[in-house]
Amino acid sequence: MPVPTVDVVPRTTTVRGHDGLKLAATTVAPVGEPRCTALLLHGEGADRDQGGFYTRLASELAGHGVASLRVDLPGHGDSEGAQEELSLSGLLNVISAGLTHLRENVAPGPAALVATGLTGGVAAGYAARRGDEVANVVLYNPLIDYQEHFADSNPAWSGGFLGAEAGRALLADGYLRVSDTFVVGRAMLNEVFWLQPRGVLPVITAPTLVVHRAGPSGAPLSSSRSAVEALTCPSRLVEIGPPVEAHWQAPAIRVTTEWLLGSR
Repeated sequence: MPVPTVDVVPRTTTVRGHDGLKLAATTVAPVGEPRCTALLLHGEGADRDQGGFYTRLASELAGHGVASLRVDLPGHGDSEGAQEELSLSGLLNVISAGLTHLRENVAPGPAALVATGLTGGVAAGYAARRGDEVANVVLYNPLIDYQEHFADSNPAWSGGFLGAEAGRALLADGYLRVSDTFVVGRAMLNEVFWLQPRGVLPVITAPTLVVHRAGPSGAPLSSSRSAVEALTCPSRLVEIGPPVEAHWQAPAIRVTTEWLLGSR
């Protein structure tokens, strides 16, 4: 699918969070009325450009008539807030605020949800609960099993309880470090035992594309495969492995654009 040549200028904006936080964001719109809209949600520890991938994706989507809004999560990039205050429920409200901003400032009607990593499971949960607001779903290496990721497979936890040493660190610092760029606080660590996106996958009605690429990932390929098997809506799993994995952005953008424009 060739990309038309257009003069697309990204516009910096601010999304008002339900809790009053100001979330830094970028809108990229095509020339003329958009064919559809998309909300781009980055992964944990990144920012709204997702290492440059969302910058490229937004530009190419605009070339095909798709307007997009990409938002820095609270405590990420240029947004207000702190990472340790982030919660799964708060992420659901980020999606709600982003979709409201799209409807009020870009174009009315349902929008696509495009999410990476941590936000993948939340985006799936939102699509299951607010299907009338979601036209399509695209998930890149989605983290679906929060309890497994943050607790069950973490040696700091045992039998659903945080170990003494980690517990002291959480009490002293207010967070536990997950990576060089991401920390989690007590709120999210408690939520992971109760908010299970996998359980609502069969409820999603919006066509859902899952793209899983090889290489380091917080979510195993088996998780993406079983997630697609659980979906009852129109769905597709695209696996990007070696040698294509080294140049994964182009095929990921291609299948995403085709999916959002209805070429299934």
